Amino acid sequence: MFDLEAIKQVITSGKRLVIYLHDNPDPDSIAGGWLLSRLAESLGRRAVILYGGRLGRAENRTMVRVLRIPLRHLDKTRLRRLKTDRYALVDTQPGTGNNSFPHDKLPCHIVIDHHPARKATRAKLVDIRPEQGCSTTLVLEYTSAAGMEMSPDLATAVAYAIISETQDLGREASRADREAYARAFPLMRLRLLGRIRHPARTRDYFRTIARAMSQVLVARNTCICHIGEVDEAEVVAEVADFLAAMDRITWCLATGRHRDQMILSMRATRPRAQAERVMRRMLGRVGKGGGHGMIAGGLIPLENPDQYAEQARRVSERFLNQIHRGRQRTELLRPLLGDEAQPPDDARVPPSALAPGRKEDRAPNGS
Repeated sequence: MFDLEAIKQVITSGKRLVIYLHDNPDPDSIAGGWLLSRLAESLGRRAVILYGGRLGRAENRTMVRVLRIPLRHLDKTRLRRLKTDRYALVDTQPGTGNNSFPHDKLPCHIVIDHHPARKATRAKLVDIRPEQGCSTTLVLEYTSAAGMEMSPDLATAVAYAIISETQDLGREASRADREAYARAFPLMRLRLLGRIRHPARTRDYFRTIARAMSQVLVARNTCICHIGEVDEAEVVAEVADFLAAMDRITWCLATGRHRDQMILSMRATRPRAQAERVMRRMLGRVGKGGGHGMIAGGLIPLENPDQYAEQARRVSERFLNQIHRGRQRTELLRPLLGDEAQPPDDARVPPSALAPGRKEDRAPNGS
């Protein structure tokens, strides 16, 4: 739990704090890690923020770029390990499978997370509070208690982390999360926040979304979408967030194949859904997963691309068995897009109409 003097003692016992985020870090992990690095620097220690995977989501790439957040990718960083290094994990825990921290080789000194604690998690300072909506909120407690002021860029990162993780304070946001957002709001750069929340997206992104929509299956209060191959792992979570907003849906599961893994993302609309427990039971020993009340994620290693289809079938069955206790079968799932996916004949636009015509046939500017 919160102990300012303890975390200061751990940080100052070394010369450098090496902070690991989870792979494919989200805004909560990024902002929390940046806050912790600033705390270390205020104590006269150097800090390095590391991550594996990729910054796949357009919002996350824009956040890091416009706010100039000093993240380092593991594959592009030659970091000499020193005996005086201290290691921290933010928004993740050792051995979870979603971070690149070598927990079997290096000691972990600090763990700050809002996901349920794992039995194997050990560190000199462990602050894990599942009742909080964001890990960023936890780290902000330490920096505020230490008397640190947030710069406008840092405040923008904190604000975006909180509203993205809690969907504008509407999903699992605690009182502490709301107070943290209120603290950051007067200091943040609204213009930059707008750029982060509404980034430009590639055409491949929209192709993936279109393909995902054609794969959506629904039954009662359940939605399942097996997207297939995705260029970015994080698009699976984006699809899950998007589909979870569907009317009368209380459980949503999205999967995708990225490189040699099946990526899973689960969403629930009930605050006490215990999505992380459903994910872990659903995966069993075939993969790794975790999360918290209304959000969960996981991965399953794939020996070859052909395994994805079979795993998708098995995952669907296990998912339905977990949330409906075997009362709902996969054959009851129906495509969301049926005949209505095709426009009626009188509404279809002939290809010739999409080609530019003569100058006098074109619509004037502004129409």
